[in-house]
Amino acid sequence: MFTPFSRSMTFTLSLFSVVASPDLLAETDPENQSLELGATRITSEGLGATTEHTGAYTTGSMSTATRLNLSVKETPQSISVITRQQMDDFNLNTLTEVLRQTTGVNVQHNDSDRVSYSSRGYGINNFQIDGMPNTFGYMKSDSDTIIYDRIEVVRGATGLTTGAGDPSATVNMVRKRPTAQWQAKTGVSGGSHDNYYSFVDVGGPLAYDGKLRGRTVLAYRDSQSFRDNYALQRAVGYGILEGDLSDDTVLAVGFDYQDKQVQGTSWGTVPYWNSQGGKAGLSRSTNMAAHWSSWPLTDKTTFASLDHHLGGDWHLKAAYTHRQSDTDGKVYYGGAGFPNDDRSGMTAWASHMRGTSRMEAIDLNLAGSYALLGREHELMMGYGEATQRDVSPVMRDNIPDGYYSIEDWKYMGGIGKFPDTVTGLKGEHSSKQQKAGYLATRLSLTERLHAVLGSRYGSWELESAAPEYTANDQLLRANKTRQTHNDMWTPYAGLLYDITPEYTVYASYTDIFKPQSLKDVSNKYLEPVVGSNYEVGLKGSLLQERLNVAAAYFWSKQDNVAERDDSVPPNPITGEEYYKSGGKGNKVSGFELEVAGEVMPDWNLTAGYTYTHSVNGTDKRNNTGQPLNLLKVSSAYRLPGAWRNLTVGGAVNWQSDIHEFGNRPTGARDSEGNRITTRAKITQQAYSVVNLMSRYQFDEHVTASLNVNNLFDKKYYERVGFYNGVYWGDPRSITLALDWKL
Repeated sequence: MFTPFSRSMTFTLSLFSVVASPDLLAETDPENQSLELGATRITSEGLGATTEHTGAYTTGSMSTATRLNLSVKETPQSISVITRQQMDDFNLNTLTEVLRQTTGVNVQHNDSDRVSYSSRGYGINNFQIDGMPNTFGYMKSDSDTIIYDRIEVVRGATGLTTGAGDPSATVNMVRKRPTAQWQAKTGVSGGSHDNYYSFVDVGGPLAYDGKLRGRTVLAYRDSQSFRDNYALQRAVGYGILEGDLSDDTVLAVGFDYQDKQVQGTSWGTVPYWNSQGGKAGLSRSTNMAAHWSSWPLTDKTTFASLDHHLGGDWHLKAAYTHRQSDTDGKVYYGGAGFPNDDRSGMTAWASHMRGTSRMEAIDLNLAGSYALLGREHELMMGYGEATQRDVSPVMRDNIPDGYYSIEDWKYMGGIGKFPDTVTGLKGEHSSKQQKAGYLATRLSLTERLHAVLGSRYGSWELESAAPEYTANDQLLRANKTRQTHNDMWTPYAGLLYDITPEYTVYASYTDIFKPQSLKDVSNKYLEPVVGSNYEVGLKGSLLQERLNVAAAYFWSKQDNVAERDDSVPPNPITGEEYYKSGGKGNKVSGFELEVAGEVMPDWNLTAGYTYTHSVNGTDKRNNTGQPLNLLKVSSAYRLPGAWRNLTVGGAVNWQSDIHEFGNRPTGARDSEGNRITTRAKITQQAYSVVNLMSRYQFDEHVTASLNVNNLFDKKYYERVGFYNGVYWGDPRSITLALDWKL
């Protein structure tokens, strides 16, 4: 049991010795350490974009929505920010764990290694890192958050900054940056189900009187699972150099790496019904995957940015990123069929998941303020390109008869890996390219009335091919398809009125346009999604800008929205799932309430409630697999007086009921022996999950923390109806951590 913990701890300490030698640390002036234990008082002057070391649950400024550097109150859209402090308090080590605590975001797994996020009735497909696009479809990795300062989530359409997309949300993960003084932090933790984690984070000035700065973050996780036969190992590496080329120019270059290796990967849900049509009653630990089943993922990203001060507050910024995502694993999972009493009846989905996805993006923008009609206004203009290329090789297999039939899903140790050959032939491949220029301005029409106006104009192109070859490797047909959309114009408009210095009312509008790369069962692309998105609301910035409050009402209309077609199984060779159009007139409306920040000294709080109602063109509710109501509360309080070394907190997630329909067996068969099924509802009633946290400060260097997730061990389905099955939510888990900092 303790072997992974020892290995993880040894790994961390050895990495720490490489990046922070004793001689180097000895030179650090203890009077000027950048890391200070204890609460940091947040003032309106000190609260900027960076959240690390502020102790805050909010940020002073962000630019994800408009690229203008505005506060949350000045931005005419709904925004949530999960800060470094909140991630540390509640042990939010992955993007999934962060979004579980984010207002208005619904998290659901398809299986052990594919997770989907949704907001305002639609899936979230726009992801950014430092404002640059990073989207990879099903190959997207559930990133470790140790390298990020904060995660900004803008709900609604963000066509101005992302181009094509849904009115769901954009998730922007902002990396940690080098610090002006030396700092070092390391930690180890151990938890339920042999979940062990370790990290080291070192950075500061390197040379030239602090004009060259650097930072390194390394982490490793080795964990088992409450699910049978499942295990995960993840290695994380991040390095950045930042240099002052002159008093006006800063250059940053960096690299981040995340390698996830898994065993016992599932590919689908757990059956809800048995072969006779009754409830299967399978436990949370059920995993119908072979022990060798694996869908690993390795992400490598190189990035660079240049910021040049032109004069006044005008800045010219350029950024480049290159990301490569690779996978190579074989999956075998009993995802089809209905279990019998003797544990037979299940059929496997098996596939060799092998492919590479590469993305390159560049962006150049100019921003600053200007005077017009006696008032100061802000302007931002820029141009960006992003290209993504996916490719898989042709693979030939020789599957023996009966290989997909599972005799006993509880005992699958005798099932070996299926044989296949990876050829040198180019298999399915695609490329996606966006080009656009954009412009935005914030106008001060009066002392209290402001307008944010913007426009994005560009093109979008998708090419894909599924070549077919003869037995002797000669190309039979290319099967190429292509979509091109030029002259794509996306307007953005927002109006804000300051009722008082603390409160602002706003309204915003943007168009929606989303070319779809999803295909139907006939292998044809779905028509582009088009529509419009509106939002009105009230925002407040209180307690010297340490606390943000917001209320918003939103509505949108879309045509041709994609819906997963679960009447057919995934492609057995590529794993591709098929979709169908949701028709015309899809409407979503709802409202949100959120409080985020420091309610009083030493008490941080985020609380958000969301109501989302989605209907199709005939005004019939759709998206029933997503809850109408979401409530999320997270709070941490540092005790006063003699107990000041102790911080305690808790989090509650509550959601209303969800349901989907599946094919339930009747227990009968037709004349050809095929099982007869009928459509039936699978429901998860409303439920809540409670988490607790505590942290104790031994001295200025050492802290210990205890986190308990799902305190009452609530049993619930996170997802229902996906291919006639359910996906269990996580049971209770306990994590104990020990951190040391310079």
